[in-house]
Amino acid sequence: MSLKVVHSTITPETASWKDLEKEGPIIADTGNSQLYGTGNWVPKKLDFYEENCINCSLCWAVCPDDAIVFDKDGNMVGIDTEHCKDCGMCVEICPANKNPDTEKHALVFEDDYRDDF
Repeated sequence: MSLKVVHSTITPETASWKDLEKEGPIIADTGNSQLYGTGNWVPKKLDFYEENCINCSLCWAVCPDDAIVFDKDGNMVGIDTEHCKDCGMCVEICPANKNPDTEKHALVFEDDYRDDF
């Protein structure tokens, strides 16, 4: 199954999520969210506080968009905001976020909406 796009001048390689047809599932293969930048359609901003992260990698295990970024040593260093959909799964599973002191949380949604949305 090939990717269908709305505009004939757009190819699957240059298509963004805005160019995709609206009816039904059209992306057949898994692991493809890295091909489609979606960082411009999420209204909230997810912040990562490295000093609070315990590097358990649970966020990576639940992220449907492969948006958790690690360094060469396997330590989490951030969120790929161009592919993160702000689903909140990482926020919910993060052990550091279970601390009642919110200053100790590792993954936090900003209260305000993004200004570049």
